[in-house]
Amino acid sequence: MEKMKARFFKPCHRTVLRVPLYEIDIGGGVYHGNYFHFFEIARDDFFRHLGFPYKRLMDEYRMHLTVAQLTCAYFAPLNYDDVVTVATGIEEIRSRSIVVIQRIDKEGADGAVIPCVQAIFALVCIGGEERKVSTIPEPLRQALTSWLQSCSP
Repeated sequence: MEKMKARFFKPCHRTVLRVPLYEIDIGGGVYHGNYFHFFEIARDDFFRHLGFPYKRLMDEYRMHLTVAQLTCAYFAPLNYDDVVTVATGIEEIRSRSIVVIQRIDKEGADGAVIPCVQAIFALVCIGGEERKVSTIPEPLRQALTSWLQSCSP
């Protein structure tokens, strides 16, 4: 298996969080599955930043973005009360899916950025009562595309 390397990517949206006590396991660090809580909070923040809150996708379009594929790599642990930055970026926009890359970093004692966890999510748009794969609503596609264009040099 090829080892994933931490990637510093642009453009990205940043969400700053503090690690709460309830995310810590008996070993004193964040339990590996709990990192996904941070990713979810940051994706929700990202959609709000776009001007297209995820709640709008649910309420107005009766759709969800479901994780279809996930790749994750852990580089350094997080501990209780660490202040972390979750970077969220878009790698690809397709008619029915988007690929989101996210990385959680913390600051080292010397001020250097320490990559802790990185995940790449393939999110598929699901809609209707039968929860079938659906086309991403045009207003969401436009918000994502506009954001990418506004971040480009």
